[in-house]
Amino acid sequence: MKFKKLALAAAVAALPATGFSMEAMEDTALSGVTGQDGISIGLATDITAGLRIHDKDGLTSISGDAGALVIDGFSITRANATDQITLDIDADGNGAAPVLNIAVGLPSDLTIALGSLEVASSNGASGTGDWGVADNIQVANLGTVTLGATDLNIQLGTEVQGSMIALDTTITNGVSISGFELLDANSGGSILTDLTVVDTGGGPDLTVDIGIDVDNTSGSAGTGALVVGLDGIGGVGSGIDVRMADLTLGGAGASAIGDVELVNLQLSGNLTITGK
Repeated sequence: MKFKKLALAAAVAALPATGFSMEAMEDTALSGVTGQDGISIGLATDITAGLRIHDKDGLTSISGDAGALVIDGFSITRANATDQITLDIDADGNGAAPVLNIAVGLPSDLTIALGSLEVASSNGASGTGDWGVADNIQVANLGTVTLGATDLNIQLGTEVQGSMIALDTTITNGVSISGFELLDANSGGSILTDLTVVDTGGGPDLTVDIGIDVDNTSGSAGTGALVVGLDGIGGVGSGIDVRMADLTLGGAGASAIGDVELVNLQLSGNLTITGK
């Protein structure tokens, strides 16, 4: 009987220690067991879409009628059904300067069909926001882009990395655009070529280290713009090579003038995009 009482007392005495051990596991080690905190999203899908940008007041020197810029046939296609576009989302307090961090990973051999570029009449009368287009005229085939594996990072809130979007990566085999064609709709001819952009003298890849921001001071009016840094495109101190394969000027039966290289192109400053 005494033995049973001693065993029961020992078990009761051990309970607080066991409870404290379980609490410590929950507070400090659970995230390590189940995986890092945050949200991870895998986008395993192909995407198709169209784009219409309505210029509601047109160009007063012509007619002032509403027009539209149209992109048809845009799509993003993965090489394999198991490939994913990944998004890893984390929030950091950053000492009272909180940051939302979104790391984006693109799989290798991602094919982006840029579609056809068209100009059209907007269904809305000048100055209105009515939707729809008519009388489309094709002005360019934007071609198909093939990308190697690419990483970019987006920060909202406090931008610890210095920009809203930071693209700091090496794109395997550079950026290739096949089937780019600029059309002369009136005359019937075109400028046709396949484009490749790679580091100058740095092998087949393209180095990119740029920042992208939307500010409230850039642009011709000084009221803000989408700002893309250009300095970090290409190898440091060497820039990029733009290769135009089988450059053809004329109609469908025209012969190519050959392959053309634009070498050691070095960019600086910013590209700004804004309304007017």
